[in-house]
Amino acid sequence: MNSQTAQTTTNADESAIRAFLHQMIDAWNRGSGEGFAAPFSKTADFLTFEGTHLKGRKEIAAFHQQAFDTVIKGTRLEGEVNFVRFVNSQLALMHVVIRVILPGQRETSPSRDSLPLFVVTKCDEGWQIEGLLNTRKLTLERQFFLDDFDSLSAEAQRQVTDLVAGLKASGVITPTQIDAK
Repeated sequence: MNSQTAQTTTNADESAIRAFLHQMIDAWNRGSGEGFAAPFSKTADFLTFEGTHLKGRKEIAAFHQQAFDTVIKGTRLEGEVNFVRFVNSQLALMHVVIRVILPGQRETSPSRDSLPLFVVTKCDEGWQIEGLLNTRKLTLERQFFLDDFDSLSAEAQRQVTDLVAGLKASGVITPTQIDAK
């Protein structure tokens, strides 16, 4: 932060920005799409980890509520802020780490770790999120595995998928063991 930015931002500004993460985690853990989207502006952009572009608070809320009610039902989040960087007195970046705990699990699932980058602006009403780019944390080892998997024929990919599903169903491997790799 340059000296001029340091003079025009306060600890209260940084605290307000950092509070967004806790508000969103709390809303996620309650399964509230509306609560999750509350810190976003009406026109915010949200890019999900798989590339879906959500536009505006209402779409962000609806998308997450549908997910909370179905595919991510019962998941919980934990996380922390890596840094807040003020670009100027009205614009900041916040980088966080998010970990997911799957239903019935006690530990986080490393394959679901995310590293979102927030773009936060200050308006008359206070700070709000204008943009969020959510990306999964991906080790080189996992990327090489995915590259190898992608190079297989569709039939071979199906066989690998069926093999893993069979091992999980028989109890030979658990989702936690897969995530630990």
